[in-house]
Amino acid sequence: MSWQTMIPGCFGKVDMKFAEHPEDQKRAKRTIKAAYAGGASFDDFEKEIVWHCYKGDVHYDFLDHVGKQVESARKMWKRLT
Repeated sequence: MSWQTMIPGCFGKVDMKFAEHPEDQKRAKRTIKAAYAGGASFDDFEKEIVWHCYKGDVHYDFLDHVGKQVESARKMWKRLT
């Protein structure tokens, strides 16, 4: 399984928030570690987050929502890499 296919597991199914819930957070940590080990940059990771949110038909203000999810991911990325 590639890290890209692990991205959806990092999000809540209803709220589409990155690593907000304990199980999503565990999966997000594994996904970040896999991405980093595979040579991905945070920019690569961010693109997958944006794409996942776009496909998820977010019912919020899309840009605001995606920005918040990317920022959450960036903080976790910095802690883990």
